[in-house]
Amino acid sequence: MKTVVTGEGVDRNPTGRRMRADARRNYDRLVEVADAVFDEQGAEAALEDIARRADVSIATLYRHFPTRQDLVEVVFLRIADTLRDQATELLGAEDPLAAFVQWLRLHLESGACGRGLAASVLSAKLQAGTPVNTSCLEMKQAGQALLERAQAAGQVRAGVDLGDLLLVVHGIVLINEQLPSSPDRPERMLAVVLDGLRNGRREPPGAHAWSS
Repeated sequence: MKTVVTGEGVDRNPTGRRMRADARRNYDRLVEVADAVFDEQGAEAALEDIARRADVSIATLYRHFPTRQDLVEVVFLRIADTLRDQATELLGAEDPLAAFVQWLRLHLESGACGRGLAASVLSAKLQAGTPVNTSCLEMKQAGQALLERAQAAGQVRAGVDLGDLLLVVHGIVLINEQLPSSPDRPERMLAVVLDGLRNGRREPPGAHAWSS
């Protein structure tokens, strides 16, 4: 997934110090390349390869990211912040259900590209006050607003828990990472999940947005 560096996200560097322009360029380039390499090879990709593809020395990489975990968490933050921003933008969509379904699909895509990032930052996600924990909470709050909007429109049944739903979506990603899979199987599995969201009563036109 090509993530967008937001104004908040770019300054989440491990040192917390303001950087010179050249250092900032190296930092941003390393995060961009790491995002792509982790997509290709997983969170255990060689840091030397990331430095080489970013056209910087390994010493420069370690100066910005003293540990692999520092780099992994910054890349994860880019993804979580982008999902948060996308949810906020989708609140203005005309069809609440279509907007929520689109956001869930973005989760599926970002998880499929992340290849182990979520597992690598699990401890930080569970620790209150960490940047990863805070970003995940903000992302979920934005997604909750999308869900509640679709429920208020009568398009999604009451009682759907966003946290449970995201775990199911992430489970689809994980199982397809571990087993041989056809390119369309994650989407087919997601369609089954989305069908379970449907309100039992008669729905307005366009409610079956996930079948389009």
